[in-house]
Amino acid sequence: MRLIFFWIIAIPVLALAGAFAAVNQTPVTLKLWPFPFELELPVSVAVLGAFLIGALITWAYAWFSALSPRLSRYRLARHDRKLATENARLEEALAEAHRNAAQSTGQNPALSNDDRRRRALIAAGD
Repeated sequence: MRLIFFWIIAIPVLALAGAFAAVNQTPVTLKLWPFPFELELPVSVAVLGAFLIGALITWAYAWFSALSPRLSRYRLARHDRKLATENARLEEALAEAHRNAAQSTGQNPALSNDDRRRRALIAAGD
């Protein structure tokens, strides 16, 4: 959806920029104030160049603004993977402990707790 919206906006802007560049070929002298340089460029190059520089500055600002949340998301995802690995390891250790406890008491480790209770009640009733 964002891509479609981008092209809906970009195509008319690019068409207007192309028309502007085609019509405005008159040379203009640009004085680069703190420096003793002068540039003679077509008006279209000066205006579209300023637009391009502004767009690049805006893009860089947006990218650096979003850098901190991206790094936070990366750190949280890495921490989440670490916790999931630790959780799997602990679940395996718990299952092993249950198997060892069941073997030491002589119970069938494949039976659930409900099955054990039912068997105990049946045995008590006999």
